Amino acid sequence: MTPLESLEWHRAFGQLAENVDRAGFWLALVRRLAGEVHFDTWVALVFDRRQPPRILAESDEDDGADDALFQDYQRGLYLLDPFYIDACERDRCGLFTLAEVAPQHFTRTEYYQRYFRRNIVADEIHFNQTLDTRRTLCLSLGSTRSFSRQALGSLALMQPWLLALMRLRMHFEPEGDGEAGPHPWHPLPERALEFDSRYALTEREREVSQLMLGGSSTKEIARRLAISVETVRAHKKHLYAKLGVNSQSELFSLFWQARR
Repeated sequence: MTPLESLEWHRAFGQLAENVDRAGFWLALVRRLAGEVHFDTWVALVFDRRQPPRILAESDEDDGADDALFQDYQRGLYLLDPFYIDACERDRCGLFTLAEVAPQHFTRTEYYQRYFRRNIVADEIHFNQTLDTRRTLCLSLGSTRSFSRQALGSLALMQPWLLALMRLRMHFEPEGDGEAGPHPWHPLPERALEFDSRYALTEREREVSQLMLGGSSTKEIARRLAISVETVRAHKKHLYAKLGVNSQSELFSLFWQARR
């Protein structure tokens, strides 16, 4: 019997709907999910094309996550998160896996080595609900082992119910206050002619550096930005020369230092 064929499951989701305005909604929701699928960490957050992600709720148990690294995620590492990049590129709702959104060289990146492997370890999935042209509400589940096909099948069955509840919940989330501004290399199309005083990166150079450090190959960057491979190579050359670096490792070090 699948979860959606269980009377107990329908009762539980009905109770979640009744309590969608309560402070403990997110914890109650993930506990319901944990009864069906194994995962080790979770976070509810809002991706914003203009600002760092806004954290709504997160795992509060001793799950081994590094709090300092999680803070660094909001201060800049979010720009290298394949789920963040994908959400900003595509206006879509649904259940998405790491395998679907991660670029070709993701596991070779400094982001993967310094952050993802230490906090997620093996696998991650996202339930994404678009809110408007700028924002996407996400529920992320992280696991120390890969999600099985059976687990993904169960999560897919829950998706319509879950996304509806997530959308309703946003009516009761308080407005964010005092959140930090974006990383200096955050792509902002409406400010394409503005330059960072320290790095003087153009809008296109910000985009190329983000995708490069996130693990995208030259061909992937060209496809994502709808430009030629040679144009990408030219941007990389100018980027390296402007910043005085010779490798992606050195580029990441500058990116890391620039976080607010």
